[in-house]
This record gives sequence, C-alpha cells and structure tokens, in this order.
Amino acid sequence: VQVSKLKGIHKPDEEPFAMAATTVGYDNFLGRLCTGRIYSGTIEKNDTVSLIPRGVVAKDINHQSLITSNITGIFVNRGVLRTDLEPAIANAGDIVTLAGVPNNIAVGDTLTLKSNPIGQPLETPPINPPTLSIEIGANTSPLSGKEGTFIASSQVRQRLISETDNNVTLSVAKSETDPERSIVYARGELQLGILIEQMRREGYELTVSPPKIITTKCESSGKELEPYEEVTIDADSEYSGTVIDSLTGGRKGLLLQMSDSSDGKTRLVFEVPSRGLLGFQSEIATATRGTAVVNHLFLENREYAGLIGGVEKGKIVSNDNGKASLYSLANIAKRGALFVAAGDIVYSGMVIGENSRPGDMEVNPVRAKETTNIRTVNKEEKLYVPPPQKYSIEELIGYMNDDEVVEVTPKSVRLRKAELDSGARERAARSRKKQMKALQQK
Repeated sequence: VQVSKLKGIHKPDEEPFAMAATTVGYDNFLGRLCTGRIYSGTIEKNDTVSLIPRGVVAKDINHQSLITSNITGIFVNRGVLRTDLEPAIANAGDIVTLAGVPNNIAVGDTLTLKSNPIGQPLETPPINPPTLSIEIGANTSPLSGKEGTFIASSQVRQRLISETDNNVTLSVAKSETDPERSIVYARGELQLGILIEQMRREGYELTVSPPKIITTKCESSGKELEPYEEVTIDADSEYSGTVIDSLTGGRKGLLLQMSDSSDGKTRLVFEVPSRGLLGFQSEIATATRGTAVVNHLFLENREYAGLIGGVEKGKIVSNDNGKASLYSLANIAKRGALFVAAGDIVYSGMVIGENSRPGDMEVNPVRAKETTNIRTVNKEEKLYVPPPQKYSIEELIGYMNDDEVVEVTPKSVRLRKAELDSGARERAARSRKKQMKALQQK
C-alpha cells in the first residue's frame, strides 16, 4: 500500500489580504472608490492598506515607502443599489467596493494590508491603450450660447477632467495648438459619442474636431507605428461579400478567417488599422440593414499603412444666415442629400447636405421665392423636399472631413466647416490638395 502525505487544505482567508482594482471611481462624499474581487485574506473598516502599483517587480518593492490610506467604508452591490456591508468585514472571494483608498490608484493596482503585506502585486490582464484622440472645446459658431447652459471653455474642460475620475479609460490633456481646447484620448468612436451625448444632455455646448489616430515611433527602426485591431463581424451570409469589400478595399483590412453557421450567419475575422474603422459602424449598418454585429479589440502597433480611404465626400455648404426656405431647398435637393429641413436655422459655413459629386458646393438655402402678380401653372407647382438625413454624434465623428467640426448643443447637432470664411476655406483646400499630391508621390 502506497501512503502519501496529503497537503493541507488551502485557506485563502488566512493568507495576507490582497485585492486587484478592477474599476476605479469617485464619490463627492466618500472620495476615491475601488471595486474588485478579494483574492486572499480579509479586510475590515478602518484597516490601513498599502498600494502596490501594477507591474512592479517583487525585489523592487519597498513596503515602507508605499502609499497608504485608511478604509472608510466597505460596500456591496444588491441589484442596482450599492449598500453598506454589515458587518463591515469582507473575506476572500467577495466582490466589494472600498472607500478611502489612495487617490492615485489605477486599474490593475494591488491593495494589501500595511501590517501584513503580500510580497508581489497580483497578476492582472493588460489594459488596452487609447487608439483615438479628439479635441473638444467651447462652441464657437454664430449660434453659440442660445441653447446651452454651460458655454465657457473652462467649464467644458472641468467637466472633461471630472469624467476621468469615474471613466479610467479616458485621459484629458490641454491642446498645444489652442489653449481653449482639450484633447481627449479614448478607445473608439462609441466611447467618445457616449461622453459627448452625456455632456450635451447636461446642458453643455461643444465644438468637436475630427478624430486622430494615436501613432508611436518604433525604437529600433524609427518608423511610424499605428494601432491595429482585430475585428469580428457576424452577419447574414448574403451580406458577407459586402462586408469583405468594405474592409479589405480602401480601409486596408486583411481577412483572416471566414466560417459559416447553420443559422445562415457568417463569421468574419479581420485585422484592420484603427484608422480604417472610422465611420465603418454606420456604413456597415446601412449595407447589412442593421443585421451585422461588430466587435473589435486592440491587437498591436504596426507599421503605418499609408493613405486610407478614397475621395472625400463633397458637402453642400451654406453661404448665408437665416431660416432655410422651402423654395431654395427644393432646388438644392436635386444636387444631393439634405441635412436640414425648411425653417431650420442655418449660417454661413454650416454644412446642410452631402454633394452628389466630389468637392464642396456653396449654396444659398435662405433665398425665398420672389413675389409677383403673375399666375401660371409652372409657377404654382407644388414643391417637394425629401426628409433630411439625421446623424448621431457617433456617426458624425466618423463622417466629418478634416476641415470640419461638429457643433453640439442640448437641442441641436450641426456639422460645419472649421473655417467659416469662404475665402480662407478655398486657400486651405488648395494647400491640402498639394499636400495630398505630395504624399501620393511618395
């Protein structure tokens, strides 16, 4: 008979306290909050904890110099409510929210007791870096201050900074080119769209610039690198060709996998530069009639893929201020799709439609029909204007050109040119055309 010694039962409650921060938040009354699952040990109210930053090597940890704080509260979620834990002691395996943690705690950092610390930080999955940056400032259009409550650039910046207290995936910095604007770093159009929509409902007036991809330089070769993402799309089999053409054409995507299922769906897996995903969500939703499900995940930084996309869509731009008239819009509608309806307020430099041909076209949507005493069949014919196309903030972020911005107010979302003066726009367009020609020759 072979006899072997049995190892003792693993009792995590008897080990030193350790918890990795899964989410970080802020409360005006409780201060900095941290939510996570307790890996080992127990924690009680008023215990003193130490913060071990993520990624620190065990031999480099000096427990005497670690940042400490006292736990002022332990909370648990009961449905959608956050309640106090009674009694205020949590054990290994519990998912809790701790109040009173150090202010500089970040997602992935480890909390441990100062009196009985652990030797090394807990292993946590890596955090995906931001892939997009966008500039947000106060509304600078001629209609500024007529619909919102918070219109100053300082109020906008303060609101953006406060958002980073609870949304740890966002970061905010002051713009180097314009001190009145702030740069917001995020992970995609959807995240930015949610933030801007939330600020809009709170009464803020904003100007949103086109998104830019965050690039880096390779330390060894010195070449420019840009983020790539793995995109997984589940669509009806009849639309699989449309999806492939959309991503592998001008968007520089690479098809890795294609598999069909018994329910008539096709799963497609691509590797696409993050730049190639700008505006893709709304485009593929229209092409597949809303049946496609798109998921994308940061992959890695790779060598810059060059120019992406084809010819920029031309826009119909207003050259006058006032209310759009039915008479003018009926004639303009023959040249492209409209974004405004009769009676809407427009101003010079505002984009009121999409041109059916490349290049921008300036029109006067305010001009009304001349009043005369002549009565003929042709003059009295009924005018018809199709319903205007409406875009969400998220769609406009991916739709606007480099020389355009989005004006966001509590009641309206308008697309306009960054430069309202027509002459200045023409000079900038000529300069941009020369730059594009130089890039293509390279």
